[in-house]
Amino acid sequence: MPARAPPIRHSLRRAACAVAAVAALLALYAGWRGDLGRLGSPVSPLPAPPLALRDDLGHPFDPATLRGRATLVYFGYVRCPDVCPTVLEALGPVFARLGPDAARTRVLFVTLDPAHDTPTVLHGFLAHFQPTPTGLTGPPAELARTAHAWGIGWTGSDGRISHTSVLTLVGPDGRTHARYGMTQLGDPAAMAAEIRAVLSS
Repeated sequence: MPARAPPIRHSLRRAACAVAAVAALLALYAGWRGDLGRLGSPVSPLPAPPLALRDDLGHPFDPATLRGRATLVYFGYVRCPDVCPTVLEALGPVFARLGPDAARTRVLFVTLDPAHDTPTVLHGFLAHFQPTPTGLTGPPAELARTAHAWGIGWTGSDGRISHTSVLTLVGPDGRTHARYGMTQLGDPAAMAAEIRAVLSS
């Protein structure tokens, strides 16, 4: 009968197998993420929270229109003095680098100030930006639930709101893929590459 391997040898084998399995999973994950993570902050590819709101033309928003596209979702408000306009303006160079894929990419702007940001006000404000986002609004309680589901926090009222300023990238499969803060919007070529990676995944 062959001698039994010492217990420590069995432990080392199990540890080596565990390390190999984790490494394989990480390699698969990295390959699946493609260009993601070089600029934006990757997030778990979970189904995006619902957006049961109305658009800036007063129509119920149909989330099905996002299928097959990449979507950038941003929460802000019209009277935002600097951050919101800066973020929206930063998307122009990104879309210029997307080329034909720009037609498969959409921007949504969800207001955190429904008392002032009526559909008409939203539509007029967003018309100043290229690409022109679709504005979304709704009852305060529904907007609060929606913002919370998307990981957005804010404080303030009467047109003075301090809020989480991030763009969330949603893929054609309806799953979240990355988030971009203010400091991550200075490289439009890298951001365009990440959007293309999502479109091709």
